[in-house]
Amino acid sequence: IEPKFADAVMSLRGAPNVVDIRTVGLTAGIDLAPRADAPGKRGYDAMVSAFHDNDLMLRIAGDTLALTPPLIISEDQIGEVMEKVGKVIKAVA
Repeated sequence: IEPKFADAVMSLRGAPNVVDIRTVGLTAGIDLAPRADAPGKRGYDAMVSAFHDNDLMLRIAGDTLALTPPLIISEDQIGEVMEKVGKVIKAVA
């Protein structure tokens, strides 16, 4: 399932403020461009949007979104998660 997860995460390249994406296994890091006046604020706002607006829990490290889905995730669920992450990224643009 790792190649499907990696492909799905990489599909977010080119989204607003996405600086870099990396994956290893079923873990991904999506680096967002920091706001000039408040480094880490874009990541925090993404975490809040994910939880409150998209029923999604994700971890942050500064302006990096850290994704680690359950090891039993299905291909359909990967698509659902990436759709929600895409909405979150757009919401904090």
